[in-house]
Amino acid sequence: MTGYTARTASGPPNRPTTSVAVVGAGPAGLVTAVTLAHAGVDVTLLEQRTHPSSLPRAVGLSLRHMELMRSWGLESAILEGADDVDLAVLETVTASEAANGIRRVMNVPTREQAVVVSPTAPARVAQDHIERVLLAHLGTLPTAGIRRGVEVTGIVERSASVEIATRDARTGTTEVVLADFVIAADGAHSSIRHALGIRMIGPDDMMAGLSVEFSADLWPVLGPHRYALYSIKHPDGTGVLIPTGQPRRWQFGIVLEPGDDADVVGEAEALRRRIIAASGVADLQITIDRSGPFRSAAQMAERFSSGRVFLAGDAAHRVTPRGGNGLALAIRSGHDLAWRLTWVARGWAPPSFLSTYEAEVRPVVADSVARAANPEGFCRAVVSEMLLDLGGRLPHAWVRPDVSTLDLIGPALTLLTTDDTSDWHDAARASKSPVPIDVMRLPPSAAHALGLHRPGGALLVRPDGVPISRWWSTDHAREQLDRTIDALLRPAPPRATPSPITELDHDRSILSGRSNERSIT
Repeated sequence: MTGYTARTASGPPNRPTTSVAVVGAGPAGLVTAVTLAHAGVDVTLLEQRTHPSSLPRAVGLSLRHMELMRSWGLESAILEGADDVDLAVLETVTASEAANGIRRVMNVPTREQAVVVSPTAPARVAQDHIERVLLAHLGTLPTAGIRRGVEVTGIVERSASVEIATRDARTGTTEVVLADFVIAADGAHSSIRHALGIRMIGPDDMMAGLSVEFSADLWPVLGPHRYALYSIKHPDGTGVLIPTGQPRRWQFGIVLEPGDDADVVGEAEALRRRIIAASGVADLQITIDRSGPFRSAAQMAERFSSGRVFLAGDAAHRVTPRGGNGLALAIRSGHDLAWRLTWVARGWAPPSFLSTYEAEVRPVVADSVARAANPEGFCRAVVSEMLLDLGGRLPHAWVRPDVSTLDLIGPALTLLTTDDTSDWHDAARASKSPVPIDVMRLPPSAAHALGLHRPGGALLVRPDGVPISRWWSTDHAREQLDRTIDALLRPAPPRATPSPITELDHDRSILSGRSNERSIT
C-alpha cells in the first residue's frame, strides 16, 4: 500500500456495505474473518494480493490455536501440511551428524504433555499452508465475502460507519465500501495505522538476518532424527535449519552479526556453500528458490484502535523470533477482537464493550514485546509458556468420546452446569442479559474436572473459553447471572499507566492535528 491523504465522503448511493471489513489476508485477518463469519456476522475480506502467499514464514501453531482450528473443524486439514517431528530443537554440527546432536526443549508442550490438558496438540506447520486452509474455509461460510487484488486507497471515519476507498489492482476500477467497523490487519508497515496517526513504540532493529528458502532431499540425511528446528554449529554453515511441511522445502535462517555485509553473505553461491556445509553432505543437490534480508522489531502500537477502526496482528505488534511468538500473537489478537465484534454486531453488547479488547490483550502483547527486545533472549519453562498460551481458558475434560468441554463453547455465553433440575435453564431464559446464554449439562466426571463439585453448580464461559463466574448453588440464579453479565459488558477503564515497553521509546513525539479523514497517496 501507499500512504494516505485526505478524501471526501462522497460516493455512489449503491456502494457495497458490510458489517465488518477486514483489510489483510494474513493470519490475523483470516482468523478475525473466520470467527465473525462462523458467528453469522457479515464480513468482507479485502486483500491486495491477487494470489495467496507461497512463503512459509512462521512455522508453528500453538496448543491454544490448534484448539481454535479444531473448533472450526479444520484440525485434519491443518495437519495435512504439518511435519511429523519432535517439537524440540536439535543442536548439531551438521545435519548429517544429527545422531550426535543435543536435544533442547522449546517453549511448547510435547504431544504427550498436550494430551493431558487438551483434545489436540501443537503443530509444526508453515504459515502459507495455514493461510490456504483458512481462506478456503472462509469461502464456504455464507456471510463472508472475499475480494482479492483490491488495494485500500483511502479511509474516512464517521460517527456511525467507515468509508473505505478501494482500487482494483488489475483493472484500476475504484469503489467505496461502507463498513460498520474496519480491522486493519495489513501487516507490520500498516498504511491504515499510519493514516490514523498511531505510532509504533519500541526499536525496529532488534535483529537482522537472511532467510533462505531452498529445495533439497534432507530428510534421508537426517534419518530418524526429525525435529522442529536444527541449530547448526558448523563454522562454515552456522544457521538455523527449519522444515516447512513439504518433503523437499526447507528454510535456512542466518543472523547477521555486527560488521557482516548482507550483500556478501546473501550472494547466491555463498548461500549455496553455507547450506551444503550445514548439511554435511558435500555433493548434496540443492536449489535456492528465494532469499532475502529480514529485520525484526520489538514494537507495539501506542493504541490498538481509533474510533471504529481496530488494529490486529503485525499492524498492532511486532516481535523477533526470540521467544516472541509472533504468529500466536496475531491469531490471539484476531480472535479476541472478533468475538467482541460479534457481540456488538449482533446487538448483544454496546460499542463501548470493544474497549475491553485492548485492555485485555495489551498486557500480553507488552510482555512478548519486552521479551523480544531482550538481547539475551529467554523462554519460560514449558508449563509456564503453555499456561500463558491457554490464556486461562476452562479445563479440557471429555464429556463423551471425541467431545471436549471446549467443544461446548459457542459464540455467545455458555453456562455449564451439573443441575439435573431446570433451575439454571429457567434462570437463563428469564435473564435480562442481551447476550444469549446456552445451557449445557455436564456428566459428573467432566463437572468435577471443572470444579463443579456440588449439585446445582454452574460455570459461565466466554466465547474464548475463559470462565467468567462460578456458582455452587441455584439460589438467586437469575440475579447472579444478570449481575455477572452486567459487569462483563461494562467498558474497560482508561489506561492509567504507561506500557511496560515505554522505556524502549527514545523518540516520542507529540501527534497533533489529527483528522478523521485519511486517504492514500
